Amino acid sequence: MTTPVTTSADQSVKPLRLLFTLALLGYVALHLGFQFLNWVLPAENTTLISRSQSAGFLDLFVMSFPLLAVLIATHVSPQLAGSKIFALVALIEYGVAILFGGVTFLIGLGGLGWVDTFPEAIDALGHVVLTIGRIGLIALAGYAVLRVFLALGGRVTLPTGLNPPA
Repeated sequence: MTTPVTTSADQSVKPLRLLFTLALLGYVALHLGFQFLNWVLPAENTTLISRSQSAGFLDLFVMSFPLLAVLIATHVSPQLAGSKIFALVALIEYGVAILFGGVTFLIGLGGLGWVDTFPEAIDALGHVVLTIGRIGLIALAGYAVLRVFLALGGRVTLPTGLNPPA
């Protein structure tokens, strides 16, 4: 015999929303941190240009995880208490991704000057076009998170007990 289900599917997942939000934002923060270390610290037989070309600041989950975390925190009722902070963290992660993704893209362009064959030219063109597309997608996701952040009030305030004395 089967046991009858007493809760709906959405009610069984709602208690996990905070955990999912923290996990998604935390993973992206850790990924960006480790990518920064891999980019800055030289490894054997690599150059700054080669590390810049393969830097993972613009990966697919860097694009999607912060937006997904903000949507989970804000668009499923009831809204999580820390939604404004989660949106701010997502904005910071998108800013870091665009900043370092853009810098590594520009540095990595220096390695595309030695294209000799047609397949290498197609590969170089694909690298440039797809990287610009990834930057655009991250900027679009960041804009969506910014709109959510502004709709939540647009600023993070300290509790009255933490304000400095006048």
